[in-house]
Amino acid sequence: MLTSAPQGSVADRLEAVLPHLASQERRAALHLRAHYPVAGLDSLARVARAAGVSPQTVLRLTARLGFEGYRDLQDALRRELATGAQTPLARLAATGPVAADSDWLDAFGRQVCRNVEGTFGGVLRTEFEAAAVALADRKRTVAVIGGRFTHSLAGLLVRHLSIVREDVHEITGPTVAWSDRLIDVGRRTVIVAYDIRRYQADVLRFLAAAADQRATIVLFTDDPMAPGCRFASHSLIAPVKSRGAWDSLSALLALSEALMARTTDLIGEEAAERLARLEQLRARMIDPTL
Repeated sequence: MLTSAPQGSVADRLEAVLPHLASQERRAALHLRAHYPVAGLDSLARVARAAGVSPQTVLRLTARLGFEGYRDLQDALRRELATGAQTPLARLAATGPVAADSDWLDAFGRQVCRNVEGTFGGVLRTEFEAAAVALADRKRTVAVIGGRFTHSLAGLLVRHLSIVREDVHEITGPTVAWSDRLIDVGRRTVIVAYDIRRYQADVLRFLAAAADQRATIVLFTDDPMAPGCRFASHSLIAPVKSRGAWDSLSALLALSEALMARTTDLIGEEAAERLARLEQLRARMIDPTL
């Protein structure tokens, strides 16, 4: 039984109270979690009806989440949405001036370290291992896609995976051309996608189409409630919080490197043989007499 009111985001609070709820309250909580955050912005009566519970049950759940009333819960959700959609300019303004006696670089570094530690401490091992197993299956084709900034991570993953296995492709170019890449996507395709807050509509549409075509989707994102998670077979979560105006990709990079390393381990001897052949080819390119 919880001894104090839960803290953090509404999603964090839902996860904290779920094991301690009565059946009807749990039903309401699962509805809010499944349709987060949109469901909680609806009226009390409509949330209750959609969850199949009474309005009083929703109010009891609201209290268990640490809110005085349903409107307070909705206000918290609106603040979360506003924060998640902030532009770099808005975030820069929100940080305010830096104190003259503060060590800005140390504060920035400590936040990055917290991101990485939180990622490796919180990532679900079953999700991570299943993603690595899918990527290590050389009978399957791999396609990797990223967003405006995360395309750099997508490119790095492609370059590493291409060294240890065949049929790894990066999806680049204008969105209108992505449909050309979808034509061959199916059950034997693994899509790896990067999509973080200010989530891109074109990436989400691509994932929706790939899911419809039965592809396995490995999603790197920053929140377990990110919109792409509903299409993902395996979600790998890494926070992007930063001391400055820009999101930090450090934790996403670290998690990507871990997935690359684990995939290489699972491929095993075939990866070692491929690496040996590659070294021979590189040597020949440097010295054609070899």
